[in-house]
Amino acid sequence: MCGADGSNEDRHAAELLDQNGVRAILLIHGTFAGNDIAGLVREIARFSPVSARRIRELGKRWLDDFVGEIGNYTEDFAGELSRRLGGDSSPTKVHCFQWSGENHHLGRADAVMSLIEKIDSICDSEVSGNRVLIWAHSHGGNVVAMLSQIVGADRTDMESFFKQTRLHYHSPTFDKVDLSAWQRVKDRLLSRDGFPALDVATFGTPLRYRWHRQICPKLLHFIQHRVVDAEHPTKAVLPQSPQDVYRATAGDYVQHLGIAGTDFLPSIFAWRDWLVERRMGTMFEPTARRRDVWKKLKLGRRASCDGATLLVDYSFADNPWYGKLFGHGVYTMHQWLPFHLREITERFY
Repeated sequence: MCGADGSNEDRHAAELLDQNGVRAILLIHGTFAGNDIAGLVREIARFSPVSARRIRELGKRWLDDFVGEIGNYTEDFAGELSRRLGGDSSPTKVHCFQWSGENHHLGRADAVMSLIEKIDSICDSEVSGNRVLIWAHSHGGNVVAMLSQIVGADRTDMESFFKQTRLHYHSPTFDKVDLSAWQRVKDRLLSRDGFPALDVATFGTPLRYRWHRQICPKLLHFIQHRVVDAEHPTKAVLPQSPQDVYRATAGDYVQHLGIAGTDFLPSIFAWRDWLVERRMGTMFEPTARRRDVWKKLKLGRRASCDGATLLVDYSFADNPWYGKLFGHGVYTMHQWLPFHLREITERFY
């Protein structure tokens, strides 16, 4: 492990990032660590974007104070990563990206629109055609996977996507766009101006969407895993008792359980979104059925079909059980930052 004082491993990682043109690292949190997990603030944003932005900022600040770094990327974590890379003198800048944290397709799609604009703003100011490296926790990884499919689609499929989701961002009552980011991103993508290369590391991301590998050429998945079934050492095993869950006996239970068919429904105050959510399920998970969830859970598949998967047995010797978040909260903790930084830079660059 390397320390925060600028060890050789830190300097080596910083040099690899610089030599390979990585000018930005984006940290993306997962579900329930966001600023609008019920989707209520988005409804406010349709009428008052300024008020919604203030509510989101306040809500995220409160959540960070309460949750800390357990399953959540904080500004302190971003600062620590930046210091290891050389701080203000480093050509690789570290950013946190915030999204609602809703547990459904449409919440992730809304995050995609904001993420595309975030990446564009970074590229305009910092990257100048170089690479962007993304660290994404939990369903934050599926936000990026969805982005890769949308950005990598041909014009016909892209137009179809925005047509099928139009009811979400375009008011049927007043004939106007009430979520302007969607219209801006639509115009930007249909102009076919190109998109920067995204190198992606995910942490505990449930197996949901496929990845467009031309958009994400470097892809690595970290999964907390412990062998329970000796005959099938890479299989995720369902917990047999509450103690198994508390102790993360088989590893990351949230990654195992968060498969297709486990999403929530959009807010009851967003009647338009219910129809769009169904359409998005058909677009991104056409073969998924809720009645198949139990069968898929018993299969216990850990590894993604896209990219490389690292099954890691993280140690919890110095942490109480609630610090594990059922095996899902370890990835974003400071103590594992050096390990992740080393593995990502060595394997990617």
